[in-house]
Amino acid sequence: MDVPGGRKTHTNTTPLIGGLGIYLGLLAVCIVSPILQTNYQALLLLSGSILIIGLVDDLLEMPAASRFLSHGCVALAMAWTAGVQLESFGDILATGPIQLGILSIPVTIFATIGVINAVNMSDGVDGLSSGMVSIALVFLALAAMLADASTTLNFTLLLLMALVAFLSFNFRLIWGRAALMFLGDAGSTMLGFMLAWLLIDSTQGDKAFLQPVYALWLFAVPLMDTVRLLIKRPLQGKSPFTPGRDHLHHLLLAAGYSQTETVLMIYALATLLAMIGIGAHLLAAPESFMFLLFLSLFAIYLLATSEKLSSSENASIEQH
Repeated sequence: MDVPGGRKTHTNTTPLIGGLGIYLGLLAVCIVSPILQTNYQALLLLSGSILIIGLVDDLLEMPAASRFLSHGCVALAMAWTAGVQLESFGDILATGPIQLGILSIPVTIFATIGVINAVNMSDGVDGLSSGMVSIALVFLALAAMLADASTTLNFTLLLLMALVAFLSFNFRLIWGRAALMFLGDAGSTMLGFMLAWLLIDSTQGDKAFLQPVYALWLFAVPLMDTVRLLIKRPLQGKSPFTPGRDHLHHLLLAAGYSQTETVLMIYALATLLAMIGIGAHLLAAPESFMFLLFLSLFAIYLLATSEKLSSSENASIEQH
């Protein structure tokens, strides 16, 4: 149970069972589907490990180092034993595909931990992190459908339906009341791991149907926000993983938007960027151009949010 108090601004004691419900729903369907069970047995097993780590974290609040080490071990198992690993960044520099070689496994571990934490760190407003993962899955499913990648399509749609079921209990706009359950660290980290697996699996190897740079656009908003904090917090002498109120959703809330308005605005931005990514994929836009455009948008985002944060801090000082 998540009890209000401190940084937790919700009003009701709420069960942290969203991740467990999503996982059990996936598991139940995969058990009766031989094709999904065969192709995603390793994913379900390793996702269950992430879920257990998250449940322990929800109960005992694990130190960040222990949590990252645990996630790194699961990511290593994904890359080494399941063979799901980043082998190429694609032609992002217009010099030919960048092959990672011996760096493949460490880069895979780093990227997986990054996506896990991007989802986890965005889990601060009802429906936000699960909704953004859902948006990424919608466009990944579209790419899989167009490429006739039926196995990836079926599992992605299954995970998406499980998320829609969760959102019916978590997104307050649906029933006009407070969330009935939360993802918890267990759910958000599990979703981050599953999304990392699906994105890597869809962009690498002989069965790849999406170039890596286009995949960046499917999950652009949480990725940009997390990288921004990884840059900003150390410059302020803080740990990048220290809880704070400097995420994008916190800035929008501080600007006077309601929780629902904040979530819908971020949904809209995430959908727009994912549409650009899929559009570029369909038009076969140069990978180097899309990478440069992504970096340019990130630079604009970094500047805009830094100015917004500075304005909020100055206003707070003047009030005191």
